[in-house]
Amino acid sequence: MTLSIGLAGTGFMGQVHSKQYAQMDDVTVTAVSAPSGPDDLIEEYNFTQATAYTDTTALLAEADVDFLDVCTPTDTHLSLVRAAVEADVDVFLEKPIAGSLEEALEIDRLTTDEDVTIMVGHVLRYFPQYQAARKRDVGTPGVARTRRLSPFPEWGSDDWYADRDRSGGVFLDLAIHDIDYLRWCWGEVEEVFARRHRKPRAEHGFVTLKFVNGAVGYVEASWAQPISRELTMELELAGDSGLVEFNSAPITPYREWTEDGTSSESPLRHNAYYRELEHFVQCLRTGAEPDVTAEDAIEALRLSIAARQSARRNKPVSVEEVA
Repeated sequence: MTLSIGLAGTGFMGQVHSKQYAQMDDVTVTAVSAPSGPDDLIEEYNFTQATAYTDTTALLAEADVDFLDVCTPTDTHLSLVRAAVEADVDVFLEKPIAGSLEEALEIDRLTTDEDVTIMVGHVLRYFPQYQAARKRDVGTPGVARTRRLSPFPEWGSDDWYADRDRSGGVFLDLAIHDIDYLRWCWGEVEEVFARRHRKPRAEHGFVTLKFVNGAVGYVEASWAQPISRELTMELELAGDSGLVEFNSAPITPYREWTEDGTSSESPLRHNAYYRELEHFVQCLRTGAEPDVTAEDAIEALRLSIAARQSARRNKPVSVEEVA
């Protein structure tokens, strides 16, 4: 069965997702929407069967799609999910699930009440390195450390990342990757303490997570790196009987020397984004529940909001306070 996809948004994440769909069998992007028009994306990825829309509501009303992939700014998520639910269309939703707990809970209520399948794109769970680290036995959890360092995201339409009321800032948009991952690994968090330094086009933050099991997690996230620096990721999970480390510094697992020069490539056929979207597609085909539920995304958002509140108040915040 070929699934028909409606894609909302043609920015950075819309491009990333389009690249994955172009490699998949038995899925077809049949409709794409963007306020400025999606024609360039449709042409670039050879979505010859896709109809172009400037409004996602019109896409849902007119196009016959099995699910809507939402790759639009965070503050649009609730309205687009509501429109998808009204059209009885399943939803893949880029993280964070929403910009506030109130909106996130409403998304969960809407999709639950109308039996619409939803998955939120916490893609870090699909990186092989992070999956392997989670499976390693380090004994009783002790200390976790993560880093996610990036230049300021200049690619957002209408510069929406710079509007913290829309993007949520570095904690809600960037640190949430590692916050979700560490919760996935070591369970619930009871207290959050955070610090940040913010300028109009830069932000750097630190988050300390106190887990219910007694472990401690440290998350560093930055939108303040030079434009020449690529995204950097680091991970360390330490327990009383082991240590796991990962660093995203370039590695060359395969290299070939020929008369024409040297080439290298990754042995992985598909990246984490492909694996994430493929999982959602398979869930729709089989009726299985997605790995990342709305409830998971809500808790990751709750912890990220706690970090933002802690940085504002200059003191720890109990997760129970964030309701």
